Parts: sequence; structure tokens; C-alpha cells
Amino acid sequence: MDYLMNTIRERQASGMVMYRSSDYLQSPEFPFHMDKYEIRAGQFVEEHSHEFIEFVFIAGGRGIHRYQQEEYTVAKGDVFVIGPGVAHGYRVDAGDTLEVYNLLLEPPLLSGELEALFKVTPFVNFFYVEPFLRKTVEFQSRLTLDAAQIIELQYLIGKIKQEYLNQDAGYQVLTKTMLIELFIFLSRIYDRNKKNPLAALTDEGRLFQQVCEFIRMHHMKPLTLTQASQMCGYSPSAFSAKFKQHTGKTFVEYRNEIRLNVAGELLKGTELKILDIALKVGIDDLSYFNRMFRGLFGVTPGVYRRDAGN
Repeated sequence: MDYLMNTIRERQASGMVMYRSSDYLQSPEFPFHMDKYEIRAGQFVEEHSHEFIEFVFIAGGRGIHRYQQEEYTVAKGDVFVIGPGVAHGYRVDAGDTLEVYNLLLEPPLLSGELEALFKVTPFVNFFYVEPFLRKTVEFQSRLTLDAAQIIELQYLIGKIKQEYLNQDAGYQVLTKTMLIELFIFLSRIYDRNKKNPLAALTDEGRLFQQVCEFIRMHHMKPLTLTQASQMCGYSPSAFSAKFKQHTGKTFVEYRNEIRLNVAGELLKGTELKILDIALKVGIDDLSYFNRMFRGLFGVTPGVYRRDAGN
């Protein structure tokens, strides 16, 4: 079933549509789909959300992108990521046409690769921070490619599309490899453009409020102090001082406390093994996890689970 074409309407339909991964992605084992669409003058894509991640490349024309009740002009060369559950849509005014490439995927498709790329700050900025802050910074940190970069991206997308459509032996592995190549290519451009989405927030209190929210959302990821400071445009020492000033805790203390509180909820609400819980919250050393957990809660994870059961 086509994703974007299914939402193009001459008139607005009532209600918010949530598109399910099972309806649009190839399979649970290979949760991916891609296609190219054209939205003509007077048409629009009704506001909707989806369970999957949507990578968008505006290949031609211009239009209006409605994103969480705000509207922004998008045009040829714009590249951005729409996260799961986010309301958005498009419209095209008279005299314009919008050409859109959509690559749809669920994180498990690239779980190991995304985990490794989380250690690369430009990728984190492009793939995670910019979508997270998009409404706050009014879409100003989205990536816009120049003519040569557009040609290169079209070439990369063309290779992915050919593999996906032909489905020759090994196409799934090759498609994932080329997706990583595409994301690294864009991350490098993002880095060269010196785009630090968090640094676009001029109010310091608001900045650190957003940093804390980002840490909460991605507590299981290997986010480091150096990365966080780079995202905000601070040196690590200046970031550390300001972070403690605003939160009363160091960066590591704050991140670990979130991880341990989530672990506590998992201990109470699931039957997962303690090692699996530690891994789930981003801690791969069980002894270190046990020691930190006892330091925060005063008991071991096993005793905490037993007491919660009583």
C-alpha cells in the first residue's frame, strides 16, 4: 500500500490518521519502504502521524509543510526526519508542485548501526536532536543541500530504490548498508554546515530544560558529556558547570539517575532478568549497575524487586 499517495486529497478529511507499520512497511523482519510522490497545486496531504520513522527528501518544487500545528515552507534540497507519533502534513499552493522522496523505517531495521552512530555527534544532531527540537527552533536547523549535494543524494537514493524494487539475493543487507551510507553522507554535510540545533536556543534556562528532556528520551543511548556539550555549543567544562547550576547534578549523575529510575520501574513491572534490564537502560556492566542501584535506592535490584512484590 502506498503511504503518501494514500493521504493526498483534494479536500481535508476529518480526524487525525495514524498510519501503522504493518500497513506500509515490507515486513516485521524488514521494516522498510520507500517511494517517490508528486503533490500538485491545490492538493495536500492531510495531517497524520505514523508508527515509523519517515526520512524526507524534497526532490523538486516547493510547498508548505505543516508540523505540529506550525507551517513552514519546504523546497528542493530540503532534508529532514519525522519521528513516530508526530502530526504533520503538506499542501501545495497554486503554481507549485512538490516532489517528495519518502524512506520509511523502524529503528530495529538498523538497531546495531544506529547504536554505533549515536557516538557520532553530527549524526545525533541530524537524526535525533533536530527532529526533537524542530518546533522549538522553528525548523531553522533543517538541512538544505546545494546543487552538487542534491545530485549525490539522488544517486544514493536511486541505488537504494533499485535494490528495494529488484529484490535480488542479499538486497536487504545491501539496502541497510546503503541507508547507513546515506545517513553518514548527510551527517557530514550537517557537520560542515556547523548546525548545532540546541545552540539555536538563546534562552539558557530553556536550553538546559531541553537538554534534560532529550536525555530522558534517550537515556538508554551512549550519550556522552562531550557530545552534549558539542550539541549546545559549549566546551565540556562550561557545559558541566552550567548543567549542574540548572539541575543540581552533574551530567553523569543526572543521566544515571534517570536510567536507574527506569530500571526500578522495570523491576517492579516486568519479569525481565536484571542483566536484561541493565542493558535496556544503557548499562552493560552488571556489577556497575548493581553498585549504582544500591547507591540510589539503598538495596540491591533483587531485594528491590522482592520488596515491590510484597
